[in-house]
Amino acid sequence: MKVAFPAQMREIDKKIIEGGVPSLLLMEEAARSVFEEIQRHAVSRAVVLCGSGNNGGDGYGVARLLLGHGTDVAVVRCYTPTSDDCKRNAAIYGSLGGPAVDLEETSVAENLLGSADIIVDAVFGTGFHGSLEGNTAKLFEFVNRLKAYRLAVDIPSGVSGFDGSASDSSFKADKTVTFGLAKVGHFLYPGCAFCGEILIEGAGFPKRIMNSLADSEVIDEEVISALLPERPRNSYKGSYGSVLIIGGCEIYTGAPYLSALGAFRSGCGMVYSYTPGGSASVIQNNLPEAIALVSDGDFLGPGDIKHLSKLMDRIDCIVVGPGMGRKEESVEFVLQLLRSFPDKSFIVDADGLFAISKDLSVLSRSMEILITPHPGEFGRLNEGRTDLESFMEFCSIHGTSAILKGASSVFCNGSRKISINTAGNTGLAKAGSGDLLSGSIAGFAAQTGDLDQSALLGMYFMGRAAELSSVSEPCNSASRIADSFSLVFKQFEQNAKERLHGTRP
Repeated sequence: MKVAFPAQMREIDKKIIEGGVPSLLLMEEAARSVFEEIQRHAVSRAVVLCGSGNNGGDGYGVARLLLGHGTDVAVVRCYTPTSDDCKRNAAIYGSLGGPAVDLEETSVAENLLGSADIIVDAVFGTGFHGSLEGNTAKLFEFVNRLKAYRLAVDIPSGVSGFDGSASDSSFKADKTVTFGLAKVGHFLYPGCAFCGEILIEGAGFPKRIMNSLADSEVIDEEVISALLPERPRNSYKGSYGSVLIIGGCEIYTGAPYLSALGAFRSGCGMVYSYTPGGSASVIQNNLPEAIALVSDGDFLGPGDIKHLSKLMDRIDCIVVGPGMGRKEESVEFVLQLLRSFPDKSFIVDADGLFAISKDLSVLSRSMEILITPHPGEFGRLNEGRTDLESFMEFCSIHGTSAILKGASSVFCNGSRKISINTAGNTGLAKAGSGDLLSGSIAGFAAQTGDLDQSALLGMYFMGRAAELSSVSEPCNSASRIADSFSLVFKQFEQNAKERLHGTRP
């Protein structure tokens, strides 16, 4: 599903208006979409919170339509209208006798809000940034305590449409009605938690214009269906590529196993591992399908590279870092490894990320590298900055692809294109999930030969497997979630059959 940054959406609006559609007509379409959504509820009394810009203009349009429908409606004027279209819609609403009070009339506004069935937020819109302060913050704190249904126009006030950053006192919507395309900030936390259900209304927005100006996406079933590798009936293990997992140390023996498990569960044909003895034993005892090669030492160091060089011709994608530890020798091993095999695709995770933080120049090697940090690990790579803009800038500067892991994980490539994964639940908030993810991506990459597309496949499969798992979220674990990959594949197989043959009535 395509999504847009606020600046892209403004450019889309501009193109449509330049094409001959009046801006006031676009505003009317938006207001009517919100009005029609309100009609799905049993509403006798509504209050619309209006700002000064075009979001406020939408709100005045909604209030006018409610007034014409006979609904008991009032506007709380949070700011004096400033945009031309907001001024015009406010004037029309007022000329029809629509009641309005200023935010500063605190007791009157609170009485109106306290008796409302539904409260519509049309104060700031997607261009909001910074933090809520003063009377506006107090207003939303008051509204959020009420039992009324809360509906946001475009995005809840206080939430950034760019990156989902949000004030604690942001309007907490039960549903958000947005226009044209959903915005990136709708799907990123903490803002995502304020949006409620998201309804996208596309009337008046030509897909041709939207597709030409917005290239970001939320990863959904349609995206994944187009990326899944085919599995011909006459295939064999070599048809599905080979993965090498490098990691482990005397303390963290299970991480490479989980990564190898992810590679197999995503459909890879052959999985090799290269680890110290303790980790090799875990893999040998729990995953006999893997070829577990053993390092001479208790941790990996530069001397291991000569052993790996004999293996590389057989390998399609390499994961380095799970459970490897942070000894100086292991750090040097990672840096030398990445430089020694510039024609190979690598996924760098966990302690491998610690190693490359010592020399980011390794990211400029000739072949692909995908890094998969959580915010703490990314902060170490990027001078403590973990916001979305810094993340995109980092990928652009270093020409690398990356996944910033979180409740909504974000993939970004060197061209700053992002893909957001919303699949998943708290069952993934466990040690080992990152190891499973890195192996899953590698398994898909071994089959497809495309590391970026495989990042999307791995992210989605991990999240969807957690959702489909029969194990409750608190009790789930990475190894159990891996067993649910089968349910995700079966779901896609069933959907493909239904598209091909149709469904019976």
